Amino acid sequence: RLRTDPDNYTMPTHQRMLESTSEFLDVVKCGKNTNAFGISLGGAVCYYIQHHRPDIIQRAVLVSPAILSCVDRDLVNGLREGTNNLIGLKSRKDAKLLMRDLSTGRDDDTRKKKDPVPKFFLETVYRENKKKNPEGHFKSLLLNLLEPTELPYAAAKDVDTTSHRLVIWPEKDRIINYEEGKLFFEVSTSDGNDGGLVSKSANENTDFEAISDCGHVFHSDGRGIFDIIRPRVKEYLLDFKG
Repeated sequence: RLRTDPDNYTMPTHQRMLESTSEFLDVVKCGKNTNAFGISLGGAVCYYIQHHRPDIIQRAVLVSPAILSCVDRDLVNGLREGTNNLIGLKSRKDAKLLMRDLSTGRDDDTRKKKDPVPKFFLETVYRENKKKNPEGHFKSLLLNLLEPTELPYAAAKDVDTTSHRLVIWPEKDRIINYEEGKLFFEVSTSDGNDGGLVSKSANENTDFEAISDCGHVFHSDGRGIFDIIRPRVKEYLLDFKG
């Protein structure tokens, strides 16, 4: 809309996204036994809409939800200082670094697949970004959404202790920080029976599960996160209340 109708374009805010999503649920006549899924920014919207509309959303899956206090601080500093262009790509190198950041990080030299996507895909991402997005738009958009705002969006701790949800978080997420996510949902870890770590939220209605050696979108071995989480998400979301 910024290109086609700039005079009537306004930057989205957390409150506007919540209100428009709530309105959409009413327009499509969503039933009272609805389960929801969201990843990244969609995960944050899903978190707040479940809190806002408990009359509709019964269960939710949140994957690396981009809740304000959980966004990686190094990423935020990089966006503000211009050392990280994220989706506001200025060069082909930015496209390559973006995909590495969506894996386990641009500086991680230990992963099996350093670049998770082929070069021709990087070229497509770069060209489409230059063609469709006005210069500086995405940086302004992201910085606008990252500005401190009113509650509940600026909350440092979970404001919704009654909703039932599954939270899935990659341990090496360089976009939405895993450790900050644990703090937000008050998660502790302990040794499991199989020798691995078990994560548990202080909120009995929140199931918190981590994915080892995985970034925001890609595992270190090149697999996409949707392929990894699909069985667990399907199992949880298809469990409707009677």
